[in-house]
Amino acid sequence: MQGLEGIYVIVSTPFDEGGRIDEESFATLLDATVAAGVQGITILGVAGEAPRLNDAERERLTGVAMRAIAGRIPVIVGVSHDGTDVTIERTRAAGAAGAAGVMIAPPNFSKVGKGLIEHYRRIGAEGGLPIVLQDYPPVNGVSMSPQFMAEMVAAVPEIVTIKLEDIPTASRIRQTAAALPGGRITFQGGLSGVWLLDELRAGASGAMTGFPYPEILVEIWQAFRAGDEERAATLYYRYLPLMLLDGQPGTGVAARKEVQVRRGQIKHATVRAPGLTLDPAAKRDLHALLDTLELAKYDTVKA
Repeated sequence: MQGLEGIYVIVSTPFDEGGRIDEESFATLLDATVAAGVQGITILGVAGEAPRLNDAERERLTGVAMRAIAGRIPVIVGVSHDGTDVTIERTRAAGAAGAAGVMIAPPNFSKVGKGLIEHYRRIGAEGGLPIVLQDYPPVNGVSMSPQFMAEMVAAVPEIVTIKLEDIPTASRIRQTAAALPGGRITFQGGLSGVWLLDELRAGASGAMTGFPYPEILVEIWQAFRAGDEERAATLYYRYLPLMLLDGQPGTGVAARKEVQVRRGQIKHATVRAPGLTLDPAAKRDLHALLDTLELAKYDTVKA
């Protein structure tokens, strides 16, 4: 697999009002995401509330995703775990289900050094799938320097993309790329697209994020790739307020699901406990922003 290019959406995990997985909504959301023109999807990421899912639920969701996508676009599966052997098992299971690759963040609060490189080396050698290395210190407490990530890529040929979410992302993309001869890998941004324009200017190949209007990110990426940076910037700055709201720590997932309910893509905006939910005032503010941005042209489900 080559390094990821374009917009990969980290898909939400829909739940019913009782907190049970809503497979029907999940399939609807997947179809709508494909219809948005994205280049791929990622399931079982942090934005998909993966840490709140048990193994049986992970297996169910993977099966639903593979059937719904049916090979139309690549599917990346989040398999992060604190144990190397468990991560290898999850990687093999993803491959058996038909995944194109896996996304793996470092084990929580692990030390940066040879042990972490060996963790990824074994997963790459024994798991059998391309790897997206997720750099996301706010969640796992692991800060990897650009030089260390370059060492990791050199030691683990299965790593094809780095998903950079430690700010300043654009600077870190440039620094990591400079430490990597030959340009073997690609870089993806995240963080709801908040820094997407700067990341593209720094050499990112796109973004992997759960932003609930992926059509907008696709338009920005396509305009930039076509050399129309003015249009890319116009779109980016117009919708940046929604990216900022979607990317808020704590309530971002709840806001995102509220948008997806409004778009008719999922039935309920339930976030699994102990995740935060939106209070009535926050919901009003969110819908007011959506009305102001005049997003109706995107709001027809085109499954």
